[in-house]
Amino acid sequence: MMRFVITAAAVIIGSSVCLYILHQRLSSRVQHRSHYGTLGRPSSKPREIESIPESTFTDQYYGLYDHVSKTVPRSLLPQSESPESLVTKLVRRNMTTFTRLPQALMLRVVSSTPEERRSFQASQIATLDFQEGDLVCDVYRVKVRRQNKVEFEIAMKTMDFVQGRLAISAHEQNGAVVFNSETMMWRRADETRTMPLEMPVVRWMHQAAAWWLVDSGVRYLMELAS
Repeated sequence: MMRFVITAAAVIIGSSVCLYILHQRLSSRVQHRSHYGTLGRPSSKPREIESIPESTFTDQYYGLYDHVSKTVPRSLLPQSESPESLVTKLVRRNMTTFTRLPQALMLRVVSSTPEERRSFQASQIATLDFQEGDLVCDVYRVKVRRQNKVEFEIAMKTMDFVQGRLAISAHEQNGAVVFNSETMMWRRADETRTMPLEMPVVRWMHQAAAWWLVDSGVRYLMELAS
């Protein structure tokens, strides 16, 4: 029994150290910023997320916003691909990869309907163009689709007091392409229950996953050009 405890502790400590190192390395490979607090300040508005009602941006609501981006020269990406195609390929790859992360495994446990279960299948995600209404990993439903952006509504059945959005986008800038991933969660300021991203460990895990998906997803697109 003692040997098991020592082994388990060593695994947990070793995994934590590896995740910390990964987090530190990723922080130097992507650009990132975050904001949390009441939503009455102009700085609380996200850059690309457009489906949040304007009435939300008051001191009556409390939110957490996380933004990560990576810039790559356009010449290093597939030249025959349009911005819309690049975004579609990036979202397909990243959401498929997300299905193998611990966060998605926890979401899968509470999925119940055939549509919800199919939304975790890589073969299903690979066919999506991410049109409005498409569902991915049970909680991500496409709310807005633009040529260069997919914006998901985040709806968690067990936390109906929380609202959220995830937007993945790309735009060309000075001969380069900037890829963005933005996440926002909010609740009423007088709500006493805690949102997932208010928990330090969950927020840290979210950052590590979001940063890694953007970094590795862009490298995936670059490999398509080689």
